[in-house]
Amino acid sequence: MLQQRIAALYNRRTEISVEDGCLLWGTRVIIPPKGREKVLVVLHEAHPGITRTKSLARSYVWWPGLDHDIETLVKNCGKCQQNQKQPPEAPLHPWEWPGQPWSRLHVDYAGPFQGEIFLVLVDAYSKWLEVHVMKSTTSTATIEKLREIFATHGLPKTVNCVPPSGTGSMRI
Repeated sequence: MLQQRIAALYNRRTEISVEDGCLLWGTRVIIPPKGREKVLVVLHEAHPGITRTKSLARSYVWWPGLDHDIETLVKNCGKCQQNQKQPPEAPLHPWEWPGQPWSRLHVDYAGPFQGEIFLVLVDAYSKWLEVHVMKSTTSTATIEKLREIFATHGLPKTVNCVPPSGTGSMRI
């Protein structure tokens, strides 16, 4: 390990400079072993996780094995491990209860699952579920399938979908 760290410094020897008694690799300060723990603590104050801590460190400092030291620190940080698996909170969107069946539909694609893509419709009132295997997810194929479904069940007042732009509902 020590040989690898020395080799890392040696390989950068033409890129290392000295300014005001500090070793620099480019614009990054090379931190000596005695100061590394303090620098890691400062970099990790907000518990940003491995990727963000590495990104922050790479803007200002360097030493042989920096990435490994950051990974070890974050993996051993109880606060980071506790929050790691929690997805960010999404704001709740309370829907008004529809007054009758088939008045508001929620539509989206699901898959691929076992090589198939599914068009999924849910009636907000009755929770009636329609699932259709789709050969194509183009707008033309979607419109054709929706026309077929609406011919069978009638037109809803509102269709809520999740288009690529992330916006919500369409009135029919």
